Amino acid sequence: MARTAVDVQGERPSAVDSGAHNPPLPPGFTTDNATNNAADTATDNATDNAQDGPDHWLDSVPTGVRSRRGVVATIIQETFGQPFFLARRMWSFVATSPGKITAMTMVISIAIFAAGYAMSLSSDGRQTQLDDLITNTEPVSYNAHVLYTSLSVADTTATTGFVQAGIESPVNRVRYNTAVDRAAVAATDTAASLNQEDGRIMELLTEIQRQLPVYTGLVETSRTNNRAGNPVGVAYMADASAMMRNEILPAAAELYNITSRKVSEQQLSVTRPQWIPLSGLLAALGMLIIAQWWLMRITRRRINRGFACATVMMLVATIWVSAANWATWQAGTQGFEQAAGPQNAMTTARIYAQQTRTTETLALVRRQSVQGSGTGFDATIIQINRAVDEYENTLHAQTPEHIALIAEVRDAAGAWQRQHEAFTEALSTGNYATAVSAVLETNAEGITDFDRLDSALSQLIIDSRAAMRTYIQSGLSATALVSYIVLMLSVASVVALWLGIRPRLQEYL
Repeated sequence: MARTAVDVQGERPSAVDSGAHNPPLPPGFTTDNATNNAADTATDNATDNAQDGPDHWLDSVPTGVRSRRGVVATIIQETFGQPFFLARRMWSFVATSPGKITAMTMVISIAIFAAGYAMSLSSDGRQTQLDDLITNTEPVSYNAHVLYTSLSVADTTATTGFVQAGIESPVNRVRYNTAVDRAAVAATDTAASLNQEDGRIMELLTEIQRQLPVYTGLVETSRTNNRAGNPVGVAYMADASAMMRNEILPAAAELYNITSRKVSEQQLSVTRPQWIPLSGLLAALGMLIIAQWWLMRITRRRINRGFACATVMMLVATIWVSAANWATWQAGTQGFEQAAGPQNAMTTARIYAQQTRTTETLALVRRQSVQGSGTGFDATIIQINRAVDEYENTLHAQTPEHIALIAEVRDAAGAWQRQHEAFTEALSTGNYATAVSAVLETNAEGITDFDRLDSALSQLIIDSRAAMRTYIQSGLSATALVSYIVLMLSVASVVALWLGIRPRLQEYL
């Protein structure tokens, strides 16, 4: 017993004793395996303890794993990802009833403003074109008309003064100088109003301005020789008249025709109805009506005051624009044609009359027969009567003043025709003095029948031009406030839309 106690207290137990306290190892399991298992167990316990800490819910970031997305995919994602997300959210909102109402209001607002803005721009552009027509294009055409008629008057006056006995009368001389001065001023004014696109007009003006001093030089040379009693003066006058009728007047006639055509074309372009902007207003008005019907079905209310107010304002804008287009078209087509047509016809008739008068006086100057000239004279009288008839059918010719002028033209043309018959008969029989007396015969006021005719035709042409400018001014006045009124009504309609739809949207909040 004593031996046993000493062993327990002072000696280390033997292997036999140790085996008695530890269970035997399984077959094939060594001490090293046990050590490794103990280490793994300690690591697992440490991991479990770490997961049980305050940040155990966070995922650990693996250090060796790389993203599988490429660079292009990353750029696309970063560029379009957020907009696509916003688009999805917006579509989700539009799919709801408040979203549909909001989208509908936005679409109609954009349509109304776009239609009003387009009409405002179109009306403003039309007003600018009409202003250019009345301040530039039409005055250029009138200056060309003045140039044309003044040159013809100068030629007629020069030949008439040449056949007068003795020294030319001061009245005839003043009339000739006035006609030449007006022609020179009209040519200068016409050239000053042109631009680079009017190349042909500039060529014609250059030719007229180059030849006009040559013509006046020939006329003065013929007068000088006539006063000196030299027969060569007749040749100079004949050459001057031939130059005027064969070179200068045809150029002036072409110039007048070109400028008159430009006035007609521009007038036609600015008086056409504004179909495209007007269709935009009608489309916006139709969208408003359809939207109110749809809103009535959704909200179970008959009338939305904001939408109704916007509809009324757009209807006023549409009616205003339609009335302005109708007034402009009425003034620019029917009214303008009634004034421009007779003006051109009477201008042509006046030129024919002046050329016929020049032929008469040249026959006296050359002391030659005028057999066969009756055909040309009769054609001139027919042209005059046709122009007067065309003018008489216009509305502005029904005033007492114009009726008196028309009667004066017909009476003077008839008297000139009788005078021409007497002149032709006297000249054909060799009675030169009687022929000169027939051509230069005057009334109690000292005015020949041809001068009466020319003066009345000139006044009718002036009145026709005034009527034409009145029609252009009427078109300009019709479009004066359209651009501002339509734009203001469009903006007010958009505001009324949102004020009217606001209570309906608040019902969904």
